[in-house]
Amino acid sequence: HGEHTYEIQYLVKNQIRYSDDRDELYWNVTGNYWLLPIDEASARITLPRGAEVTGQSGYTGGYGASGEDYTYGSEDGAYVFRTSRPLGLKEGLTISLDLAKGTIAPPSLGDKGTLWWFRNGALAILVASFCGVFLFLLSSFRKVGEDPQKPPVFPRYEPPEGYSPAAAHYIYYRGLRGHQALISTLIGMGVKGLVDIDASDKKSTTLTLKGQANAAALNTEEATLESSLFGGLSQLVLGKKYNAHFTTAYSAFRRSLAKSYGGDYFRWNIGYTLAAAVMTIGAVVFAVSQAVNWHGWHTLVVLAFAALNGLFMYLMPAPTPKGQKVRSEIAGFRLYLETAEKLQMNAVKVGSDAPPPMSTERYEKFLPYAVALNVEKPWTKYFEHQMPKEAAAYSPAWGSFGDRSFRNIGGMNDAIMSSMNTGVASSLPQSSSSSGSGGGGFSGGGGGGGGGGGW
Repeated sequence: HGEHTYEIQYLVKNQIRYSDDRDELYWNVTGNYWLLPIDEASARITLPRGAEVTGQSGYTGGYGASGEDYTYGSEDGAYVFRTSRPLGLKEGLTISLDLAKGTIAPPSLGDKGTLWWFRNGALAILVASFCGVFLFLLSSFRKVGEDPQKPPVFPRYEPPEGYSPAAAHYIYYRGLRGHQALISTLIGMGVKGLVDIDASDKKSTTLTLKGQANAAALNTEEATLESSLFGGLSQLVLGKKYNAHFTTAYSAFRRSLAKSYGGDYFRWNIGYTLAAAVMTIGAVVFAVSQAVNWHGWHTLVVLAFAALNGLFMYLMPAPTPKGQKVRSEIAGFRLYLETAEKLQMNAVKVGSDAPPPMSTERYEKFLPYAVALNVEKPWTKYFEHQMPKEAAAYSPAWGSFGDRSFRNIGGMNDAIMSSMNTGVASSLPQSSSSSGSGGGGFSGGGGGGGGGGGW
């Protein structure tokens, strides 16, 4: 409470504006963002000896206003501007004093450079760093990120030799997507007579080991899952609660897929994008440390940095030549599973080669692949249309559904897929500037400015 007096001394360089016919001091005396009224404001300007004043202007009011509520005069060799009325909230006083050309020596080249860096250094750092990171990412992409030539994709009536449904899933999707790799492997084991899948409960699945399988009949992923998942057990229930044994087996299954079908088929090239991210963070932190005023252009370049890194994180991963070849073959087989009925119809119309004839055995043989590649529905519809009697009577030897009934084989498959997805998920841990003279100025223009509060 009471009256307070503050005296603040500071030095500001490079505040003179230079035009062809004059030097000008254009200064916002009070600032225009005070949250208090100002009873009186004044500015006292002392010029070098012999300085010739050729004109003056003053502006009062809110930001952008051009009010003339001020007086001007000379007192004891100084030039004084003084408001002629109290200023309201967010009102201020700005003055302009014109001097004869050459009154104030212009800044040296070094001073100009310092001023330029002071004003633009942070933006220059960001722009230069952006260009550098872009060139680094572009050269890295040309080195490791360009995809090998992709072979043509055409319908293939058999999967690539030596690749299980889980392997096909991992290579086609370049990683694991959902639980389809696991479910397709379990269905494959069921088709081969090793496992019975009981989906009579909508929220759980019971897996029962029927007996010791012929090792030669199992693919690598099925053999891995048999040893890790059952491991001396004859029955396993998935669902309703967390199952540590299943989680461990599933993790081993995923690691096995990544080891077998990872680096030889697809490379993420993460080292290059990580290096670019580190360079980006360093540039932004350094720019922030140098910035005096952060404005829209700074933010725009930072957003451009984010977009650049995101773009190359998407572009940099690339298949190996081997991976590209096998993935194209898998895509061709997937095309057959998805469009077999259309291929059959086209063959009848134009007389071209038709797909191999459908049978229950062929349907079951490729069902695990259809599940792994997310085309089990069109594959099942093809079976139903080609063999309606067999499909209507179809009851898989490897699956049981209790008293649940279904209108068709598609509904039965949907039920078992839903039950297995729910069971698997439940068994896992839950996570997871212008001049101021000549009437062109305004209140709030010029150097200085600001505002504040009080009490």
